[in-house]
Amino acid sequence: MTPPPTRTFVCPECRRSIEVDDAMQATLLETGCVVCGAPVTEEDIGGAPTMG
Repeated sequence: MTPPPTRTFVCPECRRSIEVDDAMQATLLETGCVVCGAPVTEEDIGGAPTMG
């Protein structure tokens, strides 16, 4: 089974970086950074998805 494509999220506040899939991207946009709670925009989640 192929892993889902991911993107890199970099928090604009705490600068933590994590790989996220589509479901996690939606969660970040809705609830904010999982580390510090800062609001997240589409621009904070980088580029085209890469295959994990």
